[in-house]
Amino acid sequence: MNTALVAPFVGHLPLHPGAYLGYGASVLRRRYDLDIIDFNADIYFKNRQRLKQLFLEIEANDIVADEIYFHPFYSELVPKAEERYASISWENYQSVFITTPTWFVTIPTEDILKISHYIKKASPHSKIYFFGNSLGSWTDENKLNANDIRIVHLNNLFKMNPVNEPVNFDALPTPLYENRNKYIFNLLPFRLKHGCIWGKCRFCSLAKGWNSGYRERSPKKAVQEIETLIDQYNPEMLVCRDNSINGSHLLEFCADFKNFRKPWVAMGRADLSSKEIAALGNAGCRFVYFGLESGSDRVLDQINKGIDAKQMSAFIKTLCEHNIMPAPSLFVGAPNETEDDFKQTEHFILDHQNYLEVINLYPFMLTPGADDTETKKKPSRQTARRLNELIKICQESGISVCLGEQSAEYILFKKVCPGHTNY
Repeated sequence: MNTALVAPFVGHLPLHPGAYLGYGASVLRRRYDLDIIDFNADIYFKNRQRLKQLFLEIEANDIVADEIYFHPFYSELVPKAEERYASISWENYQSVFITTPTWFVTIPTEDILKISHYIKKASPHSKIYFFGNSLGSWTDENKLNANDIRIVHLNNLFKMNPVNEPVNFDALPTPLYENRNKYIFNLLPFRLKHGCIWGKCRFCSLAKGWNSGYRERSPKKAVQEIETLIDQYNPEMLVCRDNSINGSHLLEFCADFKNFRKPWVAMGRADLSSKEIAALGNAGCRFVYFGLESGSDRVLDQINKGIDAKQMSAFIKTLCEHNIMPAPSLFVGAPNETEDDFKQTEHFILDHQNYLEVINLYPFMLTPGADDTETKKKPSRQTARRLNELIKICQESGISVCLGEQSAEYILFKKVCPGHTNY
């Protein structure tokens, strides 16, 4: 049976292939005559000269905003994406599986419905499926069902109406990553678990919907999978795409990973122990992206971060001691944030300016499915002013500011993998 596995065009750069796309390709190819089409990578790659110009511009600035650089470019490319959707001979495929092209779970329902519209128009009898970890947050299951898009689970892509449960990555074959020249960096993702070990932050959707639950994989099996990926593709760098690297098997994993002598990066929570941080450094970890969120303990308590400012400070300093770049994200304008709370955040940045190179800074936002969204919390009315003040403080302190995930991801990868872009 002819089958297509596709990743829609979305507002996230194709920094590297997505893990869901890689695992899905490996599973489906075992059963079907499969074509893999990453529209996100294809379309950005065809417009790489314009994208390269944007990269040169952002690298020349110490303040970079997604809204200025990447969002307008994305809007320019939307018509080209629709032309590309319309050009595919969808009637050749009895089944089409749609999944997320990127590391993040933000694949809006509308993006899935748009591509499914083109599929159905050309081939009304093709069956359409979706699998991904954005269901129940950014992706509306009911709307997919209402539009005859069947939901399946990564651990069983051939069973309808699956139970929402953590992905068992150990049960999956090694991911398949084709057309790697179309991605911005020569790096590959890997996973050590499903879910977040904490999962209680009130502003965050990363532990909601189909991203909820928690399941760690065997560190031995993860290392075996990474060894296969390195032998087959020889990436310059790897990235752990867990919501946080924290977990009970981290020390064992690091002890084995260091034998690869490959640089890698990760996301983490700031309650990693000194022993775990030392293990990360010895294993070649180059940066840890983490949620600093605020320098105020009151705000951290209100958002149920589970970590205080003193722990954040010790975490940043310990990372630097082990030659790991701290890569914090920080928001301004949390609900009920006072002027004193904001001043504490300013002081925190000034106190740690010698340890920080890049900060991902953004105004407090409500994300689908988060606790604060459900209770209809509102950002502070002082958000815009405070954001501008904090940008100025960072700039005067020599800290690069990225306003948005896209610019932060690119700048961070560029710092630790400077000579290995495909653009």
